[in-house]
Formats: sequence, C-alpha cells, structure tokens
Amino acid sequence: MFKPTDIQRGMTVRDRDGEALGGIVAVDPRGFTIGKGRIFEREYPVRFSDVADLDGDDVYLRRDLASLPGAMLAEGALDLDDDSRHDLEHAPHRPVAYTHDLTGALVPME
Repeated sequence: MFKPTDIQRGMTVRDRDGEALGGIVAVDPRGFTIGKGRIFEREYPVRFSDVADLDGDDVYLRRDLASLPGAMLAEGALDLDDDSRHDLEHAPHRPVAYTHDLTGALVPME
C-alpha cells in the first residue's frame, strides 16, 4: 500500500501495463498532475484513488491507457514514414485514442 505523501514531482506515471504516461508536474491534497507530452496534449489530473502502487520513482495506475478518459497520443508522438506523413498533412486534425494490442504495443482505436 502506498502513501500519498510518497508521490513527488518528477516521478514517472505508468499505466497498469507499464506504459510510461509522463512525469508528475504537480501534487496537491486530492492527487497529482501528469505533464503534457507524448500521451497527453495538456496536463492531466489524476486522483490518488487511481494509483495501484509505487515502485521506486514509478507510479502505477489501476487502469490501462485505453481506459483513461481523454488519454491519447499527442500530435507527432509517433514517428511516421513519408507516405503516412503526407496523408496526415491533407487530413483534418482529429485526436486519436490509442489502446494496447495483444503484444503490448500501442495501436489506434477504431
């Protein structure tokens, strides 16, 4: 069992499958905030009740990436080949939610 006082700024937040979601940028009495980055286009608040465990500087959540409301890869988070990049340039920007496939890789939800 973890203590909320053990959660500090700079720790890495991971989903239940171990996927790194980002770093903690703020902690308050209700929870903490994951900074914007590869997964989140803006800062993402998390309640302490959503935390499953701590392991060193890693905070593990109870849910996986696909079940976090509002979680999606930020624009440009994945490396794309030239053909895919060309297709995206002409498509309207639309956030895409991602999930884990059976191998644990991130894939777009359809």
